[in-house]
Amino acid sequence: MKINTFLIKAIKDMISLDTIRLALYTGVPLAFIWLGIGWLLWDWAIALTSYAISWLPFSVVRANGAFIIIFFIWFSAVLISYALFIGLFSGFILGNKKESQFEAINFSIIFILSILWAIIIFLNWDFLDQKIQYYLTILPFQTVADAIAALLAVYIFYNLFLISEYFVVFIFREPFIQALLEKHYPDVEIKKDFSSLKAYNRLYLDIAIFLIASFLAIPLLFIPVANFLVIWFLWAWLYKESAFLGVCSIICTEEDYERLKEHKGYMMVASLLAALLNFIPIISFFTPFFVMTLYFHWIMEEKINTAKGY
Repeated sequence: MKINTFLIKAIKDMISLDTIRLALYTGVPLAFIWLGIGWLLWDWAIALTSYAISWLPFSVVRANGAFIIIFFIWFSAVLISYALFIGLFSGFILGNKKESQFEAINFSIIFILSILWAIIIFLNWDFLDQKIQYYLTILPFQTVADAIAALLAVYIFYNLFLISEYFVVFIFREPFIQALLEKHYPDVEIKKDFSSLKAYNRLYLDIAIFLIASFLAIPLLFIPVANFLVIWFLWAWLYKESAFLGVCSIICTEEDYERLKEHKGYMMVASLLAALLNFIPIISFFTPFFVMTLYFHWIMEEKINTAKGY
C-alpha cells in the first residue's frame, strides 16, 4: 500500500471528532500553560536570543531578519482572519451542519486561509521585503536586535509547546492506538512483545537532540529558505524514530520491529509530512496524532500482508 493511501486514512482519522477532542483537550491547556511560562520567563528568553544574535553581523540580521518578520506576519494573518471569519460567518456556513461536518469545514477554512495568505504574501514579496528592510535600516541597531530577539523568543516557546504536546500524547498514546485498532481492525489479533523502554529512551534522546540543535541552528534562521528547511528537518527528526517506536511498542513484536525499521524511506516521508503541519496555526495541535496515525496504518498493513505471505 502506498504512502498516499496511508495519508488519506490518517487525514480522515485526524478530522474525526474523537481525535479533534483529544487534540483540543491537550493542545489548548498546554498553549495557555506556555503562554504563562512565556510571560514569566520572557526576560530570560530575550537575553538568550539576544546573546545568540550578538554573534551575527548586524548586516546579516538586518538583511535576512525581514524573512523572519514576514513569516510571523503570515502566521498572524492566518490566525486573525480565521478568528474574524468564524466570528462573522460561522452561523451562516456552519449553522445547519452536522458536528462531523462542522469540524471538517473548520479544517478546510484554516487550510484555505493559510494558502490564500501565502499566495498574497508571495505575490507581494518584493514590496514587503523592501519595506521591512527599509525600516530595519533606519531604526536603531538595538531596536532591530530587540525586535528580532522577541520573535526568536516566540519561536523558542512555540517549539517548547510542540515538544510538550508531543510528550503528553506519547505518554497517553495507548488508548488512542487501541481506539484506532477497534475502529479499523476489530477482528485482527495483535501480538506484541516489544519493550516500551526502547521507545521512551528514543523519545528522550530525540527531544534532547532537538533542543540542542534548535539553539545551535539559530544563526541559520537568518538565511532565507535554509531557515524553513532547518526548522522542518528538526521537527521531522523529532517525530521520525520516536513516533515509530511509540506506535510499535503498542502493536509490534520484536520481529515486526526488526523488519519494519529497515523502511527508512517511509519513516522519513511520514515524519516530513507530519512536520509540515507545525507551520500552520491551530492545525499544529494535531501533529502528534497525525504522525502516529500514519505509522499505525502502515504498520498494521505490513503486519497483515506479512501474515498473508505477501
